[in-house]
Amino acid sequence: MKNTRELILKTLAVTRQATINKLSDQLEINPITIRHHLLILEKGNLITSSEKRHGVGRPHLVYQLTNQGQEVVSESYLQLSDKLLSKIEQLYGPDELIAVMETVGKEEAHKHSLTLNAGLQEQMESFCDLLSEQGYQVEWVMKDGRVYIRNASCPYSQLKHAHPEICVLDRAFFSTILAKDLQLESELPYGDPACIYSYEV
Repeated sequence: MKNTRELILKTLAVTRQATINKLSDQLEINPITIRHHLLILEKGNLITSSEKRHGVGRPHLVYQLTNQGQEVVSESYLQLSDKLLSKIEQLYGPDELIAVMETVGKEEAHKHSLTLNAGLQEQMESFCDLLSEQGYQVEWVMKDGRVYIRNASCPYSQLKHAHPEICVLDRAFFSTILAKDLQLESELPYGDPACIYSYEV
């Protein structure tokens, strides 16, 4: 039973998100069994679910890892990432590490496209949908002539404590996709990974 849940977590780490039927097909396990294990994983705060519409009909439940689930799956990767970031900073200095984070964020953004000539509502909804496909949980609101973007799913939450400069990667990623100069408004205390970015309309 435990091995099945580990397989589900590892599959979600690769696919970012999946429905029960998709997990069932990939793992070749009965959907009823998959559902049982998903309920246990969700109760343990290792995964989260949300409704997603696919044309006409009832929306599907889509599952993805929480930050806690990501940490369980990628603990060894986090240790390696921490060592790599520390070594870059040691060899080349903090400014060069920040430059690397910014470059990586921009390069990742260029792999995706967004219709920038649409209205604000359509553009931001498309932005949120695009980031959802990448495993982010993004919300946005317009207030006093600024758009505020809240990212509640940070894959680097454990790394941020020792390497806060890694937030530059997401800022560059979001800014490049939107073709806006985003400002980091606030970074909530460690334990709540949410960050808020904004730009002037």
